[in-house]
Amino acid sequence: MAWWYAVIGSRHEFQNPTSAEKMRLLGECLGLGPESRLLDIGGGRGGPASLLVREFGCRVTLVELAPEFAEVARGRDERIEVFECDAKDFAIEPGGYDAAMCLGATFAFDGLVPTVRTLAQAVPQRGLIAVGEAYWRVWPLPTEALDPSELALGAEDLVPFAETVERFESGGVELVSLIASSQDDWDRYESVHWATLDEWLAANPDHPQAAEFRERGRQQRDRHLRWRRELMGWAIFVGRVP
Repeated sequence: MAWWYAVIGSRHEFQNPTSAEKMRLLGECLGLGPESRLLDIGGGRGGPASLLVREFGCRVTLVELAPEFAEVARGRDERIEVFECDAKDFAIEPGGYDAAMCLGATFAFDGLVPTVRTLAQAVPQRGLIAVGEAYWRVWPLPTEALDPSELALGAEDLVPFAETVERFESGGVELVSLIASSQDDWDRYESVHWATLDEWLAANPDHPQAAEFRERGRQQRDRHLRWRRELMGWAIFVGRVP
């Protein structure tokens, strides 16, 4: 059986609403260099890790549960070491990394706060971590969109921006940098989903999941255009461990 995220994410270099320019900015914020060791939790297909390795010469330990994504990440660069496992099962060496990040995968540790706490343990005192997380740009939500489950998977756990920052810092770090996604980033990210799904459906018209995927894609595009585009933000929060 085809996995939905493997289908729609197969053409994404960055599996979040961001850009190469912002990934380079993240590398600068984290102070990466040729001697740096970076931990990447939920690293997906390895797009961000690959760019950071190329631009800054660092080495990356990438943890990814999905075999479809881990396989792609393995083939990118020898300086990226891939561990295919649940993030909770990966033994993080306390203080063993110069920086640590989790971009758009806080579900791996059941939320933003436990993710921050886990990453903070991976770096030394004064070390830096980065977490990519969604938040509500508008609050309260319009009455037409009061059911967050209609907007995105996991959206019911999101909070407004200021409260997101409070959650982030409650994990034991101080916010020192913010790299926010633009509406263009969101539109580009979603548009690649639509185009990729359209190509997959054209190539697999008789696939047993074709009708299911077509309807799911239609619903997600509709949600983005009607509500999520205006209501939801995404940013990379960079924190320093005291």
